[in-house]
Order: sequence, then C-alpha cells, then structure tokens
Amino acid sequence: MKKLLAATLLATPLLALAAPANLLSNGSFDGDSVGADSWITSMSPQGWSTASAGLELRNNVVGTAFDGNNFAELDTAGNSLISQTVGTVIGQWYTLSFEYSNRAGTDVSTNGLAWSFGNVSGVAPTLAQNTSGDNQWNLFTTTFQATATQTTLKLWATGTSDGLGSSLDAVSLTSVSAVPEPQSYAMLGAGLLVVAAMKRRRQPR
Repeated sequence: MKKLLAATLLATPLLALAAPANLLSNGSFDGDSVGADSWITSMSPQGWSTASAGLELRNNVVGTAFDGNNFAELDTAGNSLISQTVGTVIGQWYTLSFEYSNRAGTDVSTNGLAWSFGNVSGVAPTLAQNTSGDNQWNLFTTTFQATATQTTLKLWATGTSDGLGSSLDAVSLTSVSAVPEPQSYAMLGAGLLVVAAMKRRRQPR
C-alpha cells in the first residue's frame, strides 16, 4: 500500500503541469479587503493600475462574485480603465480570459467592456439585458501573440458613462505553451502504469 501511495504521489505533480499559471496578479480582485455586503472605490487595487476614476470593488452588492468574494466594476463615477504589465516572450502565444456580466436591472447600452494587449485590442461581445437580480457570468476568451518582452493588458468600460456598468471577475492571462511537453506526458503515463501494475499485483489470483 505504501508503494502504491508513493507512486501516486510521484505522478500527481505531473498532473499539475496541465494547468497553466495565471501571469496576472489579483485577477479575481480578492487582494483588497471589502466587507461583506459592501463596496469601495479603489484607486490602487492590488496588482492593478487605474485611470483617475479608479475601480469599484463589490462584495455581494448588486450581484455576487464568480470567483472568491469580490468582483469589479469599471464604471465608477464614469467609465474607467485598469491595466497591468507582465513579462512576455516575443512570438509566444497567450490566452486572455475573464468572466463578465451586465449589471442587473440596467439597459444594455450602459454595459460593455473592451480590452487591449500591447497593440492588439477588441471588445467583449454584447450581452442580453440582465433581469435576474444577480450577475449572469459569461466567459470571454481570446488568444494573441506577444511582440515585446513587456506587454500591458488594459480593460476598460465602453457603455454609457453613468456610474452603472458591467461586472468583471476572474481575469486570467496564460501562456499557450504552458502545458506538459510530450516527455512529461510520457512520464505521467509511465507513473500511472506503475500504479496500475501495483494494484493488479495486490489483487488475489
């Protein structure tokens, strides 16, 4: 049994290689303390730079978070912007993903998010009006290639600048190549075969 457990533990780290690391700091906005059922406007949220209007952080106010306790809104006193610069490899492909929702009980026109990564930019697809009374999270994802060793990710509100805007959470930037190499898959397969063999040997004939 001890040998079986040891073989399983040896194989486990290889499984972790399949989950690429988030290159962003505080992607789910939980690095800042926000009391339950309250919200704040932050000019310097952990890991992020903001425009002059700052960033709203909400904890169970006008919706619930997708990940953790907090989520963000980029239309504070008016449309705002957040950014974060990360180290990148020229020619390397990266995937940006985030969860977003129209603010409950507002017109579609007051919501909207856009993004840029270096010299590449785009707009998240328009969502239907949210009448649920809570956030209705939708996943946005896109892939692009880095052209510099330092690249800035920006996210900003695009709807009517009226203090009511889209909710944002679980922002992630990952390297597309951050998956197990073929030899890692081979090692994982070998480890699993060892586990299976040990299990068969312990079974009564």
